[in-house]
Amino acid sequence: MQPIVSAQDYLKSKIDEYKYGVISAEEFCLAMKDIGEYPIAIMDRLTKRIVNDMIPEICKSYSDAEESDPDRDLRFWIGLKDCTYLMDRGCTFTEEREEYYRTGKGRLEPVEYTDRYLAIEPEMERLVRAETGEGGWTGFCHTYWAEKKKVLKEHFGIDWKSIDDRFPGLLID
Repeated sequence: MQPIVSAQDYLKSKIDEYKYGVISAEEFCLAMKDIGEYPIAIMDRLTKRIVNDMIPEICKSYSDAEESDPDRDLRFWIGLKDCTYLMDRGCTFTEEREEYYRTGKGRLEPVEYTDRYLAIEPEMERLVRAETGEGGWTGFCHTYWAEKKKVLKEHFGIDWKSIDDRFPGLLID
């Protein structure tokens, strides 16, 4: 028997599996289609909205799009990012992105709001994690940021600044 997990934990784990290349978009959508078969604890209203409304729409949009559609994967990834942001921050990534474009203020390094960055983000994460591992140790963020900066520049030609670069002297661990 599978252990009972929260719906958010299950959803986040599946999004991470997609982001790190463990499962494909099609496999993610199939797992979400079968979510009712898993022993998942009762969902709160937000999680119900994500599981019952957002995820089906994201998966339908993906499956309905032509494989040759250059924005198909980008829309799928932004949709998953919206779900993660809503669970973690109370707003979608799209809302935060729109706020950044309207005001110039955002939590992320500005390049992270661009379609160019978002289109390669899952692949970049896979390359970075292949070098750094999963982390979880004190100081890992610095190792992760250094590798992310390197991968973005060398593989994708994107200049990216870490929190250390943007806020010198700020102690983060």
